[in-house]
Amino acid sequence: MLQRKIIEYGTVRSFSKRALISAQESSPKAMCAVLEGRVRVTRMLADGEESLYHVGNPGFWFGPLALMTNEKTTTAVIADTDTRLLVLSRAQFERIVNEDPTAYRYFALLIAQRYAGVLRYISDTKLMAPEARVRARLAELLLLQRPLVPQGGPVTLKVSQVDLAAMIGVSRQTLNELLKQLEKRGLIEIAFRSIRVMDPERLRDEDDT
Repeated sequence: MLQRKIIEYGTVRSFSKRALISAQESSPKAMCAVLEGRVRVTRMLADGEESLYHVGNPGFWFGPLALMTNEKTTTAVIADTDTRLLVLSRAQFERIVNEDPTAYRYFALLIAQRYAGVLRYISDTKLMAPEARVRARLAELLLLQRPLVPQGGPVTLKVSQVDLAAMIGVSRQTLNELLKQLEKRGLIEIAFRSIRVMDPERLRDEDDT
């Protein structure tokens, strides 16, 4: 029911490659889902360096936290390719929760899962070896791509090694070697600008070897 209302009340908008979809520290106006294409979620740090947080593919939602709290956005979202989004404006969001207050719980669940995943990644990676950090980040990307869908079987993450290295904080060459080790153990398959995770649960649970 909620999914039907989001589709019914939302609007579809297109953005060209490199277009700024949402600026950092801007007032929240909508929450959006990627329908086609890819977006980059970044944050400008105090020293002027841009930090890449996530590369979002179809199914990725962004903007719900700022919309629900009415706080300014903490990140910028940029179209990494020509992109189509499903946009749910503040007015339409409020219309949905006014018509069905229980819908608020599902929006809150989306945020809670995202928040828990970020906290887990930050805390768990402080003392992790590089390979474990790669596995943790891939697991986090799986959660961000499909936060409310149980995952079983192979899942393809459309992310380049350059972007993944930037998110993890290692060199492109180091990441390539780490990914090759995971591929040898059958955890992933490496392809052009994508990584196929063969067993998400095994990726999360396997100990360092």
